[in-house]
Parts: sequence; C-alpha cells; structure tokens
Amino acid sequence: MTSEAVETLLRELCVELGFCLHGEVYDALVDRPPASPEAFARLVFSGEGLDFDSDARSGLKQAVVDRVARHMDASA
Repeated sequence: MTSEAVETLLRELCVELGFCLHGEVYDALVDRPPASPEAFARLVFSGEGLDFDSDARSGLKQAVVDRVARHMDASA
C-alpha cells in the first residue's frame, strides 16, 4: 500500500473503531506497512498498548482485520 493509502486507513481506524495511533507506531505503519491484514492489525493493537492474542473482543479484532484487508485489496 502507498503511504497515502495507509494514512487513509489509519484515519478510518481512528474515527470508526477508536484506534488513534500517534508517533513512532503511526510513522512505522505508514513507512513500512506489514504485508498481511492480520500483521497490520496486530501492530495497530500493539500501538494502543493492547495484546491482539489476549484481547477478548473478537468482533473488534475481526473488524480491524477486515478493514485492513479491504484497503489492501483496493490498493492491489
């Protein structure tokens, strides 16, 4: 994904799902986005101080993965 596409995705994740990343985590995702939706989602959770594996909100985790996948597919 281009840096512009990642920034659009990160804005959506903030506004619609409450994951508002800042600083180094934001910059790292924009500069070097992971290749898979789940890897991207894991970094989003980590950037918020959350553990993807132990977080009990499976619906929220899936919503983040799905949103990332849609943006990745659109950028392909």
